[in-house]
Amino acid sequence: GPHPAGRTPAAGGAVEGARVAERITARVAEALPGAVVRLAGSRAMGCALPGADLDLVAVVPGAGEAGAVRARVAAALPEAERLREVTGARVPGLRLRASGLDVDLVVVGADAEAVRRAVGAEHPAFARLAREVKAWARARGLDSAPFGGLPGLAWSVLAARTVREAGDRSPAGLRREFFGTWAAWDWSEAVSLYPAAEPAPGVGPVTVLTPSAPVRSCTAQVGAGVRDLLVQELYETWERLDAEPEGPGGLPAAAPPHRRHAAWAVVTVRADSAREFEENLGRARGRLRALLAALEEAGLPEAHAWPRPFERSATLARYAVGLGPTPPDAAALTALTGTWAASLPGVTVTRADGGDVPDLP
Repeated sequence: GPHPAGRTPAAGGAVEGARVAERITARVAEALPGAVVRLAGSRAMGCALPGADLDLVAVVPGAGEAGAVRARVAAALPEAERLREVTGARVPGLRLRASGLDVDLVVVGADAEAVRRAVGAEHPAFARLAREVKAWARARGLDSAPFGGLPGLAWSVLAARTVREAGDRSPAGLRREFFGTWAAWDWSEAVSLYPAAEPAPGVGPVTVLTPSAPVRSCTAQVGAGVRDLLVQELYETWERLDAEPEGPGGLPAAAPPHRRHAAWAVVTVRADSAREFEENLGRARGRLRALLAALEEAGLPEAHAWPRPFERSATLARYAVGLGPTPPDAAALTALTGTWAASLPGVTVTRADGGDVPDLP
């Protein structure tokens, strides 16, 4: 017979599908306190076919770790099948099937969302500058928070602020603006995504504030020595860009760190099995700031930990920590680092002369 109120089976299926989608969306939102979960794709535009994928975007506080989100979503949707993390995409996320619907959940850190909003239509210029600046920082060993450097978020904030305030947004103009601005910056002041009416005092040698709540410094790990190195490198690059405004595109190459360090503390992490090695490496990386603080307190402010190992296998890694122009001898270094190394399984610290450490990756 005729269907009541003109409803067809297809329309009924669409209504039921919409209910299921609403229920899943609500449960994902409950699983992620502090996040904003919203519909995307065809359902958000009101043109979804019955059985269409459910596309969700979760804007989560801070950086947005897909692993942590996965555990919470798995607990909230015990019936979920084929739950897996999507890596390699431009933004991380999860893919799963629940209650007959394929669900794509994109995880966006609120910090990234705030930066994207701040640069607006200038996003292509921002993205290009941020990539160049992060490559510049990597070549100088200044790009890793666990090693006392500035994390990717800090470089993104500095690049976004530059793009917002620059008059000349050509690639060369933005490079000069970036290095000119931050080489001359008074680092006793905090840097925020939007300039503050009243400059806020910094809470450490370098203070770059996160762009989303809870607002905090993402550079608390940067010591005075790395700040001085940062200023020196920014200034040298700015001078070279300024001297050759019509020079070749891109940024000048980094001077090899061997020029700054007469000797190295070589931190070796090893273990018998790959799994044990990963655990030992995680602990050593987590405690590296304490080693740098001890060296700084002992009168070695130029100590600089290079973030990538110069030797690596499945059960061994060696990292170089530059000791500056007047390094301690082997006995003094052992006295300084012995307690730190003894507290970490599989970790030793030895001294190497400047030329004994190969080029750093």
